[in-house]
Amino acid sequence: MQLQVYQWLVPLIAIIFIIRTFRQYGSHRRTIRGTTLWLLFWVGIGLLALIPDWISGQLASSLGFASNVNAIIFLALGGIYIFVFYLSASIRRTENMVTELVRELAKERRRLE
Repeated sequence: MQLQVYQWLVPLIAIIFIIRTFRQYGSHRRTIRGTTLWLLFWVGIGLLALIPDWISGQLASSLGFASNVNAIIFLALGGIYIFVFYLSASIRRTENMVTELVRELAKERRRLE
């Protein structure tokens, strides 16, 4: 079996990002939940690059798709929608925190004047 360029390049990139994720966790820039999610993502991407036919075939048969490509596209779109929902909620929380901070600063400024 001869490996294609992506079959050695993608796992190499995945290993680099796995190491980066562990370093971020070690420096307390990531939570255990975020670290676990990113590790699962990069391991999955690496495995998908190494054994694409087997993984996509298993996904297609377990999800009831006739085509391997359709199963991968379906899961990728689902993952993207979940990620966008998470980012949207995170942005909303950040906006609320900034709003509260600005209100507190305005109250403090009025009190000092």
